[in-house]
Order: sequence, then C-alpha cells, then structure tokens
Amino acid sequence: MVSKTISLGSSPGACANNKLIMNNVVEFFKNSLDEVKYNVTWPKLSELQTSTTLVLIGSIIFALVVGLMDYAFENGLNLLYQSF
Repeated sequence: MVSKTISLGSSPGACANNKLIMNNVVEFFKNSLDEVKYNVTWPKLSELQTSTTLVLIGSIIFALVVGLMDYAFENGLNLLYQSF
C-alpha cells in the first residue's frame, strides 16, 4: 500500500505564496471598505422609510392575492372531487 502525504506550506515558496494571498485578501477588504465609505451613495432616511413602506404594502397585497387564489383553488377542487 502506497501512502501519500500532502504538505501544506512546507516549502519556502509555499510560505511566500500564502503571504501573497493573505496580502491580496487584506487589500481587497481595505478597498471594499474605502468604496463603501466614499463612493456609495446612501439613501436618506425619508427615502428609506418610503421604500420600506412600499415594499411592506406590496408584500401584504401579494400575500393576500396568493392566499385568495389558494382558497379559491382549494374550494374549487373540493367541489370537483365531491361531484364524482
């Protein structure tokens, strides 16, 4: 039986590669934070409240429509099944 082992970072080149990857990850998060701080246009509180209200009302209306359709199909199918 042949046993193979995998070494993770045992060579000097692997260690340098790991540091490079980590530096890239850290740089990515720094750039992402700068983007969020300085380049993103955040909505005003009043715009956010208006949008939230519209989404809430739309969700309630959608839920009511789906509920009514479910109720109608359930009763319609029950009537159909009882007729046979």
